Amino acid sequence: MSTIQATPITVLAAIDFSDVSSLVVTYAVEMARQRHANEIHFLHVNHGPLGDEEAQEARRAELLEWLGARLQGRDGVPHTAKVVCHEASGDPGTLIVEMASDLLSDVVLVGTHGRKGMQRILLGSVSEFVVRYCGCPVVVVRPKMHEQSVPQIAPPCPLCVETRVNSHGETLWCEQHSKKHDRRHTYYNTRLSSWGTQRMIL
Repeated sequence: MSTIQATPITVLAAIDFSDVSSLVVTYAVEMARQRHANEIHFLHVNHGPLGDEEAQEARRAELLEWLGARLQGRDGVPHTAKVVCHEASGDPGTLIVEMASDLLSDVVLVGTHGRKGMQRILLGSVSEFVVRYCGCPVVVVRPKMHEQSVPQIAPPCPLCVETRVNSHGETLWCEQHSKKHDRRHTYYNTRLSSWGTQRMIL
């Protein structure tokens, strides 16, 4: 009896030495575990010239030490996945897209700090470039910061959040905002495998 071979899954993660890149490593390993990836590739891009061989070796050693520390632990890289670390010099966005194409990557992970103004131009343009030009799905990893102000979007109501936590998701809104959300919502019943509607006055 013949067996059907599973399609190899390749994950590419772009990293630097930032806190956000630590999250990128965590997400890359978790995704590799969930999708049974065969290979995880980490790409570090230097903005400056490669320099002499001694400087390159020092940078490589620093990179391997930084990455190795984040790949250890009980929930580390699956034993079935091959891990490869790449180092390149040049424009980060272009190199990430090129590497994804060369590897025929199934998914690419990049980090962003989610900042504004000049900080956004310097730190967010790479992820935007990769999302635009990459030939596979791109996951943009960023710190969890729901409390930051967003234009025209009010922060979540603390009472609503507290209500959701205390009711384990059974009640979505606080008493005040339940009136605002007094409308029909469509939900998926996992036990019946069907869609339904209900008026959520909670």
